[in-house]
Amino acid sequence: MGHVPQDTPGAEGSRTEFQRPQHRRTASRSHLARANNVRTTRSRATRARANGARARFAEDLVAAWYVREGYDIIARNWRCPRGELDIVAWRDGVLVVCEVKARRNADFGDPFEAITPHKVLRLRRATAAFVAEVGSATSSITPPSGRWQEIRFDAAAVVGTRLTMREGVF
Repeated sequence: MGHVPQDTPGAEGSRTEFQRPQHRRTASRSHLARANNVRTTRSRATRARANGARARFAEDLVAAWYVREGYDIIARNWRCPRGELDIVAWRDGVLVVCEVKARRNADFGDPFEAITPHKVLRLRRATAAFVAEVGSATSSITPPSGRWQEIRFDAAAVVGTRLTMREGVF
């Protein structure tokens, strides 16, 4: 509709509030949807459940890959104040810490891009805490037979149902 023509300023009998441009208000899509009891997007709780299910599926897929490759899974989703380790595996004297990233699709870029230098630092600190806990007498984690000579950091990306593994990335 746009601008409505106005009387000349100070015209007799006119008031200033009638001399402002008038704009037609249009209802937003979400406002119309609420008026018709239609949901345009999923709720925050629904998205959180879907993301959690996607993360569990991705971690299950990666854990199955490690088992097929002959690794023993020592811990999954191990948490400490310094961070979280998604998957910790062991084979032939090598302790493997894997960070798993999952996406529904690749619309927002490569999942590996989400592993920032800050995230790498948190993973390294959490790994140090994990190694210290496994070495302690009060640990709930059963250490593998023998000791590891090497610690390797892997990354896994699951886009949809496709798994991509990168070994020794950082």
